[in-house]
Amino acid sequence: MMQNATRKILLAVSGMSPQIVTETLYALVTREGQPWIPDEIHLLSTQEGCVRARNELLHESRDMFGKFCREYVPQGHTIKFDDSCLHAFHRNGEALHDIRDLGDSAVVADAIAAKVWELTQDDNTEIHASIAGGRKSMGFLLGYAMSLYGRPQDRLSHVLVNDGFESSNDFYFKPKKSTIIHDRNGKPLDTAHAVISLAEIPILHLRGKLPKAMQKHKVSFAALVTALNASMNEPKIVFNPAAQSLECHGVEVEMSPVNYAFYRYVAQKSQDEGLVDLMDMEEADFLAIKFYGRDRWYQEDHRQEAATQFADKQSLKTFINDRKNEIKNALDERLGLIGRQQYAIKTRRGKSYVEIETIEIN
Repeated sequence: MMQNATRKILLAVSGMSPQIVTETLYALVTREGQPWIPDEIHLLSTQEGCVRARNELLHESRDMFGKFCREYVPQGHTIKFDDSCLHAFHRNGEALHDIRDLGDSAVVADAIAAKVWELTQDDNTEIHASIAGGRKSMGFLLGYAMSLYGRPQDRLSHVLVNDGFESSNDFYFKPKKSTIIHDRNGKPLDTAHAVISLAEIPILHLRGKLPKAMQKHKVSFAALVTALNASMNEPKIVFNPAAQSLECHGVEVEMSPVNYAFYRYVAQKSQDEGLVDLMDMEEADFLAIKFYGRDRWYQEDHRQEAATQFADKQSLKTFINDRKNEIKNALDERLGLIGRQQYAIKTRRGKSYVEIETIEIN
């Protein structure tokens, strides 16, 4: 876990039971040996869920969040949680009252993924996400989004409350002083007997498998899933010489003409020979790479300059390393971890190779 995170953020989804916020807070703050006190809280819900959270947790006549803080949060530590931290799902500009169809579900999925993406952009944050509230699909989507974007310092959990208290509209946390409340059937309960525990859920970290472009910018939840599903396919390179483009794993990867030519040369050469000594390539091969896609005038005008670069071993080495790095970055941008691991030009015993066996030229 990150040791120097400057902002701790509790992120939760909620339906008609905003209690999960204070129950989760209680479990985190009172955790033996390792209390975790957030600096801010963000809650995602429908419009009605946000109204319920505002009325129960923040309104001065109820103020369950304030009551919790006064009992359990150390003096001098302020947790930001106000109207700006309540995020209602919106569809076509209008807040959702409920999740009724596939369109609503897609909106919720995109909103949850976007919020997790936003909060994980700052390396100096530490996210604790709770999937305890709201519809089951909301909790699942939040857990999924944490797998897609979560970092080593982030955590995921579900809060558990014992029978009776779990179904009580009056129970928000276990107060230090014993208090009598009532369950949904009117049965009196002593809060001294309440048990709140936190079940931490391991996160399957998939962030590194996402293309760099998807890590830098918000995209739809469906696009994220499509990208990860594509990464499960068998690796394959398709070169299109006419368009000077290539596809890796079915994804188009943009490269400069010289990088495209270099990559094609290494891929085809390594298919034929296995390991390729690029420092021992023929001058004709170097010139073909150097001038790929250029017109004849350009080639003739700069042929001597290129031949001089080829003859200078240090210049040739720099040229080769530049190509490898730029190609790796292009693959990383479009394919993420799979691009770096499977498609990038690798080195073994001082020689280069592309590991992909299936290569097509259109």
